This record gives sequence, C-alpha cells and structure tokens, in this order.
Amino acid sequence: MGIQERKNMIRILPVFKGYTVDMRLQEFRKIEMDKLPEFIPFLSDKGAELFYEFRQTEEGRKELNRFLGRSEDY
Repeated sequence: MGIQERKNMIRILPVFKGYTVDMRLQEFRKIEMDKLPEFIPFLSDKGAELFYEFRQTEEGRKELNRFLGRSEDY
C-alpha cells in the first residue's frame, strides 16, 4: 500500500464507555443530541482514569500498540 493510499484511508475510532477515544488528539469525546459536546483530555484526572481502564481492555491494548507502532504481541 503506497503513501497516497494510506493518506486517503478513514479510520473508525474506538468507543469506550460511550466516549470516542482519539489517540492522536489524546482525548475522550462524547457528543450526544441536544447536549453540549464533552471533551476529556487524557491528562485530566477523569481522562487518566478512563485511559487506564481503556488500556486494560483488549481493544485498548491493540489501539495503543497500533498508535505507538508496536507489534501486537508487545
């Protein structure tokens, strides 16, 4: 797969406890109809707690490894 092909790919971000997990922006996001969007940085108290719980899941470990460029069995 060439660079141009990778550039045009759309990734579906994982969802954890109703929050979209964005590793690139380092935040959890929840957007519900008729409510203000909620943004929780990983470095906030609530964000750190959510991130700790997320990385304990299989999906969380896979997402973190993908983001860091690690192999799956790391």
